[in-house]
Amino acid sequence: MTKAIWRNCNRFLTRRQCNCTPFRNKEGFCWTDINSTFLKARLKDKGVFDVVSMTLFTQISLPDWYFVCLINSTLMSLYVDNFINNTSHFQINDARQTPIVIPDRDTLKCLFEIFYQAQSIQRQMFNGTILADNANKNLTGLQNHLETIINTLYMI
Repeated sequence: MTKAIWRNCNRFLTRRQCNCTPFRNKEGFCWTDINSTFLKARLKDKGVFDVVSMTLFTQISLPDWYFVCLINSTLMSLYVDNFINNTSHFQINDARQTPIVIPDRDTLKCLFEIFYQAQSIQRQMFNGTILADNANKNLTGLQNHLETIINTLYMI
């Protein structure tokens, strides 16, 4: 079978990739397809994406970072592992099957604060302005706070 190839923006694209052009250079959130039981997601800047880094784009009023918080929670990881897909892959259609609870403003504000603090700590760690041990200690505290909020949101 031969692949149809087009030239676009000085890059060669397969037919499959060309079907995704409305989402090129769009911000979203992503995660690695292959993972352990515990899922981890992050925001994705504008750019080209591929199948190994699963990327979704919100089409509702909830911000991308909200979905990052949900995916990064233990509850969502265990839900996916037990009810959606217990393999080492978490793909787009798996993500589409996850139950999304719409938070109230106060919960959304708390989650934003956790997200922003975690993002800030990660950036400081990668810039070398904070030691990895200190960063991990702070991130563990934020993760515990995230778990409490997500479990309350899902009434667990």
